[in-house]
Parts: sequence; structure tokens; C-alpha cells
Amino acid sequence: MKGRLLLLLWAWAAATWVSVSAVTRLGRGVAGEQPLSRIAVERVVLAVNDAAYVKASPLVLGHKVKLGSSSLLSHHRSCGLAGKSICGSLQGENSEWADVEFFHPNPSDDDWIGVFSPANFSDAICEAENTGTPVLCTAPIKYQFANFENDGYNKTGKGYLKLQLINQREDFSFALFSGGLSKPKLISVSNKVAFANPKAPVYPRLAQGKSWNEMTVTWTSGYDITEAVPFVEWGEKGGRRLLAPAGTLTFDRNSMCGSPARTVGWRHPGYIHTSFLKDLWPDSPYTYRLGHRLMNGTRVWSKSYSFKASPYPGQDSLQRVVVFGDMGKAEADGSNEFSDFQPGSLNTTYQIIRDLEDIDMVVHIGDICYADGYLSQWDQFTAQIEPIASRVPYMIGLYSTPLCSSHVHAHRRLR
Repeated sequence: MKGRLLLLLWAWAAATWVSVSAVTRLGRGVAGEQPLSRIAVERVVLAVNDAAYVKASPLVLGHKVKLGSSSLLSHHRSCGLAGKSICGSLQGENSEWADVEFFHPNPSDDDWIGVFSPANFSDAICEAENTGTPVLCTAPIKYQFANFENDGYNKTGKGYLKLQLINQREDFSFALFSGGLSKPKLISVSNKVAFANPKAPVYPRLAQGKSWNEMTVTWTSGYDITEAVPFVEWGEKGGRRLLAPAGTLTFDRNSMCGSPARTVGWRHPGYIHTSFLKDLWPDSPYTYRLGHRLMNGTRVWSKSYSFKASPYPGQDSLQRVVVFGDMGKAEADGSNEFSDFQPGSLNTTYQIIRDLEDIDMVVHIGDICYADGYLSQWDQFTAQIEPIASRVPYMIGLYSTPLCSSHVHAHRRLR
């Protein structure tokens, strides 16, 4: 009875959220739906002020590493900071909060901080798709106004932001702009920060396989198939471990339909790996972790995850399924928030996480994250749903948005 009641409540909540989302979207208009689209990247001009600064820390993110007797410092020297592939079992590498301190001698309400990844966002990376000779050819992956929770910024020019970063396969830098989003002027750029292993396997997504006793595992990493062989180590909880091979896919800029996905919104999607765990025992708990075997024999591991296998078809059991659509994505640090863009996204995610022990499957009927041609948003969405999708099948349904731009690869990234 509890499970049936939970399902009914979730159906009601999902219907309410879809209705509210639809009304909100109609009120905003197409141009303002994706917050990153409001930044006039092509209009950026250089206005570097030597008195201004932006400082970011820590320099190394996600550095909790299990190494046996090796020290963290020697590990960074041999596996991370020296440019070699990281060794050992990575813990906590998926996300971390960065401290950003900045100063502008001529502050205003229009000043903002943009987070760029890769950290080198100069015109040297411009492609033929970008017309003219722009100063900037890529949009930030997120932004926040300088006076956000900095009440005295207009007087002192000093500010501080705490921004959440997720592992997106590249390093990061933070840039201070004036002139607002419509006429941005680049004032100062920070030092670079990076995850201990930017290529680490992250954000596993489970999906029910073609048969009742099969589970599909998909994840993202920075390892091409020529660099490392992907696989999943898995087995019944407390039982012997098995290895399952994985396939590797990706796509390039030319796969996109047009701007902004082929221009300022383009960002390499990484490598998407999929493995199939077969012959599962009904209702049995399993654990798994993602692995990559480098060409020198070293193995790179993700954190450990768990799931429960499906019951046998026709078996007397209660299956609790959450169904919703049009969730979108949002930022836990409050960045990218324009006109309350997708305000219910985090609420929905957090509620499902709280009730996850009473949920057997999630069905997300699109739209999905409203990336609208800004590919960095897909990583942020898969990171947002990871606590759910890594434990129960997260099934994606068809959606009404035309299959163009970055939407065309939604199923490839999530399944």
C-alpha cells in the first residue's frame, strides 16, 4: 500500500511540475530559455585591468585518492600534476566546491564571473564556424554576478563566490567581466584549477536491458578507446567479481545541426561507454565499479555503486516507478539562474534521492535538460541525476523538442 501511495503521489507531483513548467516556459519566450544564450559571446572585448584580479582555489580538485602506502603528494607528482594518467582508486573526484576571490577597482552591478572549461578560452581555439575575428569563441559553462551574496561589492570592488565544479574532463579558469551579459568586457582571468584526474570515469547511468535479467551501464570519461579499454567490475554483493567489456562512442562538432552547438556552445562531449551486465538473479543486490585499463596495464577505477536486479516476470512483487517529464537542470550554487530558469529541477532531484529506497525505476519523459545547443549542460545534468541513475534504472522517453542541435545525442549520452 505504501508503494502504491508513493507512486500516486509522484504521479500527482510530476503532473503539477509539468503544468508549472509549461506555463513558465510560455512566459519567458524562446530567446531567454537557456541562461547561457543571454551572453553575447561574439561581442566580448578586451578591457584588461592590471589592478583587478581573480584567484581560485584549491588548485587540485577531487584529490581524495586511495593509494595504499603512497602519499598524496608523491601521487600527484607521478600520476596527476606531471601529466601522466592517475593511478589507484579515485574517491570523491566527481565534484568539488571552488573558492573564487576577486577584485575590480571600478565595480558595478553588471559585473559577472564566468567559469570556463577548458581553461584556455582565447581566440586560438576558434574554429571556422565562428565568423569574424572574435575575442572569445566559447561560452562559459556557468556564470554568476559578482554582487551575488556580496552586498558591499559596489563600494569595495571585492567579492567572493563559492562555485560547484564537476569533473568535465578539462581544467577550469574564472574570468571577471564588466558590461553585463550583452556587452561583456574581459577584465581579469584567474589561475587554472583542475581535477586530480580529469579523465576519470564518472556519472554512471543504469537502464533496464532488453531482457528482464540484464542491466545496462553507461558512463562518461576522457579516455578514448585508443588510450584505455573500458569495462565494468561487478557481482552479487559479497560474491565473486566479474568483468564485463564496454563499447565506446563519441561525436564531433560536425554532428551538430548549427549554432550555438557548432559555435559558442560546442564542447567536446568526452567518450561515452556502455556495458551490459547479464544473467542477473531476480531481486538480488549487486555492486559495481567502472574501470579503464591503460595501455601500460594500469587500471583506473571509479567509486563503487550498487543496484537491485529486477524480479522475475510475473513474479508476485510490487514495483514502484516514478514518471515525470520536462525536469531540466539547475545549479546547486545558484549560478546560471535567470528568471528562475528550471526552479523545480533540484527540488525534484532531491525528493527522488530522499525516497530512493522506495523507488525501483525512474521514467523521464523528455524534454530532458534544455541544453539548447550548449553541450556543457549535458555533463551537468548527468552529474545532477547520478545519485539516482547509478542505483536504479533511469529510462528516457521520447520528447517533443525537434531532434536537432545537442538534443539529437540525448539518448546516446544517457543510455
